[in-house]
Amino acid sequence: MQDTPRARALAKELRAVRNAAGATMRQAGDVLGWSEAKVSRFETARRGLTLENVRLFLDALSVAGKTRDRLLKMARELDQPVWWEFGGGVPVQLTELADAESRAVHITSVADVRIPGLLQTRDHSRALLSAFGVEPSDRIEQLIAIRQVRQGILTKPDPVEYEAILDEAVLGRAVGSGRLMAEQLHQIVKMAARDNIAIQVIPFSAGEHTGLDGGFHLLEFLSSSPVVHLEQRRSGAFLDDPDDVAPFVQARSTLRQTALEPDDSLELISTYAKRHEREG
Repeated sequence: MQDTPRARALAKELRAVRNAAGATMRQAGDVLGWSEAKVSRFETARRGLTLENVRLFLDALSVAGKTRDRLLKMARELDQPVWWEFGGGVPVQLTELADAESRAVHITSVADVRIPGLLQTRDHSRALLSAFGVEPSDRIEQLIAIRQVRQGILTKPDPVEYEAILDEAVLGRAVGSGRLMAEQLHQIVKMAARDNIAIQVIPFSAGEHTGLDGGFHLLEFLSSSPVVHLEQRRSGAFLDDPDDVAPFVQARSTLRQTALEPDDSLELISTYAKRHEREG
């Protein structure tokens, strides 16, 4: 199987392993008896990404231990269907996002308009998808189910480290109803009690800040370079060039300092939850 999200992810990891070993494509090819062009096709998931070739590649670079075991496991699973491949009709961008989330060790969501998908309740997601004009209703339910399964990365035995940096404006808009919004905010407070989840809020008192330039998701991995996912109406795009990713890493650093501390953030979220309960 070539040129799938998982194949491209494995190929990127293999390229990172070669770079870490200090070997060029030509040098790796000389050891393997491959042309430089073949190594290039292998590292871009265009051809030859088989379990046997992955094993040979790792042997040539003397890769051992946990890194070797993990990459061979990825190679074995290339042809095995994953949950988002069942049912059909799932956008390619969503499958790629779900795959990246499942491999990430740290995810940062910066939100200036709405609650990030990984923190949304079913009712909150339903209200948003309806407002976005998604039809029919069973399509909405399919997307909600996918989102709920994606959220499993936050609560699995070895969960991803997740942080969300929310503009205060995200808390004030009642999505669905006041009661449903209050339930959503209470859910965020509950999730923040987990050791792997951190929530910060940028208060209105901070004035203008770099997060107003648009929300984003920064995904970081064990041995490959971080990527940024940008969402637009019913579509998404990944940035993986280091020069493109660097400004988002810097923006996260700045926003962490701009935002309230986690305890103060949760207090503000709870205040908004109570306000929505009263108004609902």
